[in-house]
Amino acid sequence: MRLTLLLIVMVLNYSVNAEKNNYGLSEEKVNQSEINWLLDRQNIQEFRGGTTDGLDPDIDLNTSDYFQKLQSATNKKDKDRIAILAMAGDHKANFEFTEIFGSNPNYKLDNPYKSWGTETIIVIQNSENFISLQHILVMFMKDENGKINGPYIQKHWRQDWSYEDRKILEFQGENVWNVKKYKNVKNTWSQAVYQVDDSPRYESYGAWIHEEGASRWISKMTNRPLPRREHSVRNDYDLLKGVNKISILPWGWVMEENNDKIKTPKKYLGTEYGVARYQKIKDYNFSSAFEYWEATKNYWQIVRDSWNKILLSKNRFCLKKTYENSPLFMFHFIQAEKYKETKDLISAKRDVNSTINNFIDYSCSIE
Repeated sequence: MRLTLLLIVMVLNYSVNAEKNNYGLSEEKVNQSEINWLLDRQNIQEFRGGTTDGLDPDIDLNTSDYFQKLQSATNKKDKDRIAILAMAGDHKANFEFTEIFGSNPNYKLDNPYKSWGTETIIVIQNSENFISLQHILVMFMKDENGKINGPYIQKHWRQDWSYEDRKILEFQGENVWNVKKYKNVKNTWSQAVYQVDDSPRYESYGAWIHEEGASRWISKMTNRPLPRREHSVRNDYDLLKGVNKISILPWGWVMEENNDKIKTPKKYLGTEYGVARYQKIKDYNFSSAFEYWEATKNYWQIVRDSWNKILLSKNRFCLKKTYENSPLFMFHFIQAEKYKETKDLISAKRDVNSTINNFIDYSCSIE
């Protein structure tokens, strides 16, 4: 399955493909006071992101079964659950993030980020008040001679949805995480997003709104750390304050982000707009994703259980970026491969608990 190669190619770039152009554009940041248009900068500024050519899938324009169920359901909570489940399935995912303005009048706007990948989204838990969706990337890539190589598989991010969730995990800056308690959560759902290694990414909550053309969920503003696409190239800010909107549509779904860039504790730098578009696709071979998940799902269940125990028992902790010069995801992916071969649950539990404990500090504080 060539997992090691895929990690090198994909993990650090979120996915694997970005459009290229021949405009002779600037590879540098541009001064916001010296340009006319903030959103559309394709004629003056190059994009950044992945550069590998993936195999374009066939877009499925038919209305999804879940969306048809949404139109016929009458109970509000049932419609909420159907909308969440509608995100499952096979998709082409396009990611775009663009800085749109800054506080300084001469703020230099970073190059827009664009990438895409093909991924299947699996329902791994489904109960009345909780739904968990696991994203898995599968890419077939074209080399310079047009030869198709692959599949390359990557366990991607996960999203957990909880009904009337009173505890929201929120990033505080400087690697500190706090569990905050809320009271006014009636009829709302929280969305908790996790990294490829199942460590926390961000969490917020909001209510679903259902209309004839779409079902939409809009989050409250919450803090989150820098994503991989940013922390490897930016050191002038260390926290995002973000609002997410998810729209469930007949042909797929879209997640929009409006993120304020903050230098802790309270210095505002600028704002970016992001959109992740998940288009339904057909006749794409995701069998390798299901084979990988079947072979490793028990390992990743142990990882989730370990994190659940921490989040239920601790209201504050620090999550270290590295241990012995390696990030958390490297330990977990190596251990997941080991579990595929041995199927040793006892050894896996020992490895998972030891690994996560090496990355957590319960005595940390923000200075």
